[in-house]
Amino acid sequence: METQIIKGELIQEKIFTDVKNEITALQEKYHKKPGIAFIGFAHIPLSKYNIPFHVQMAQAAGFNVVTELKPENTPEDEMLQLIEQFNNNNDIHAVVLFQPLPAHLNPVRIINAIKQEKEIEGFHPQNMLSTLIPDLQTEKYPMCLPTALYEMAKEADLHFSKDMEWVFVLDDEFITNNLTHMVVKCAASKAVPQDCPSTFINKSAANLVGTIKRADVLVVVTKYPEYIQAEWLKPGVCIIDIYSNLVKEVPSKNDPDKLVPVIRGGVNVASVQNIASAILPIPGGLMTVVLPILLRNGLIAFKNSLGLTGP
Repeated sequence: METQIIKGELIQEKIFTDVKNEITALQEKYHKKPGIAFIGFAHIPLSKYNIPFHVQMAQAAGFNVVTELKPENTPEDEMLQLIEQFNNNNDIHAVVLFQPLPAHLNPVRIINAIKQEKEIEGFHPQNMLSTLIPDLQTEKYPMCLPTALYEMAKEADLHFSKDMEWVFVLDDEFITNNLTHMVVKCAASKAVPQDCPSTFINKSAANLVGTIKRADVLVVVTKYPEYIQAEWLKPGVCIIDIYSNLVKEVPSKNDPDKLVPVIRGGVNVASVQNIASAILPIPGGLMTVVLPILLRNGLIAFKNSLGLTGP
């Protein structure tokens, strides 16, 4: 069995180009640009690469960008005041809060402080609730992770058939953290077909290997690079790797004085060749498409401010 490695560069480029072209047209017509604010924390290992890349992509798409990189010990009151400033700034149409937050901050309270119309990741409690219960019809923006999975699966002609068992392997941190646990559950509700069973399991659980061996679709969210072992897998499993880990930094081939990150997910792609039917890897897989979808949601927020979309 040849393993299909599903990467997102082509979809990323298509969505990004569509967003850029529409922003250009709106700017020409209304003489306004969308504004987006990125809030992150300097102590997170990937911040020095991840945040500048988001800024670069947003600016290239036509956004005015404001960046706030906060120290780890930032008080919660200060965070809430910053968010309130962005909420009241009519030139800022979208606010993105990079995860994870320092342990002393309550992520649900802080996300909830962002105006629903400016919270474009789909993490606002009202957005998540309406994702879980579609009849509420209060969702402002589609959640980026499941939307990226849907679009990549469609592009790759990947089908999740009836009764396929989904297994989500999570670090303890992603289970005990209220926000990340809600996000994973909500994203799963959107991504997993209704007639498919799903199991969430701590990567340290005693029955981990037996549970993984049942998986037709394995979703891995772990801060432990290349944690999943090939012998744990059911032949033909589809693997969705989600969490990006900074393993090391090495000199750039083009500029030896510049360091570049080495990123790994929870699954070693080479080790699952001819075992997995398909894999959305880290790097290059699902997370590649999440950013342009985030910018597309930012465009929707801008159009909402112009009265060009529905309620």
